[in-house]
Amino acid sequence: LHCLGSWNTIKIHLLHKCVTAKFNVSCRYGGVFHVEKNGRYSLTRSEAVELCRALNSTLATLEQLKKAHELGFETCRYGFVVGHIVIPRINPYHLCAANKTGIYRLPANTTARYDAYCYNATETEEKTCEPVVKIDTSLLSNQDETGTGHRYKSSSKHSKAYFVTTGFLSNHQ
Repeated sequence: LHCLGSWNTIKIHLLHKCVTAKFNVSCRYGGVFHVEKNGRYSLTRSEAVELCRALNSTLATLEQLKKAHELGFETCRYGFVVGHIVIPRINPYHLCAANKTGIYRLPANTTARYDAYCYNATETEEKTCEPVVKIDTSLLSNQDETGTGHRYKSSSKHSKAYFVTTGFLSNHQ
């Protein structure tokens, strides 16, 4: 399995029902990964924060994304990080980030929809393509966009866990 551009699709199972939602999750570099929900560029900034939280992660900071980029992480997709909209590029490509390399930033347009770059603070591998196997949606209403990894309010209950099945899709950047 080639790590760059490998994606997995997640189906959520709640109790004995199957909830229809499609998440494409990239390989993780230093805990940072790209994710979309139900198609390309469908998330508002607040939905991006919630989706990262549901994947037991936070919205990545620019510094976390820079470290992932140094480990080889690149995409051709605009996504939210804390305070910015970015595309991480290593190789120039005329259809991605205006043919630029590095962390390409757009002006922060809070009304537009993009994908998300999430950060899992518990990730120990520099690069991994292991599928996501658990989504915890008890965290969906109490996360701020600090990127610190703090996910809970002390009064929250954390009992809901959604188990997922995954399958790899075609390779693309």
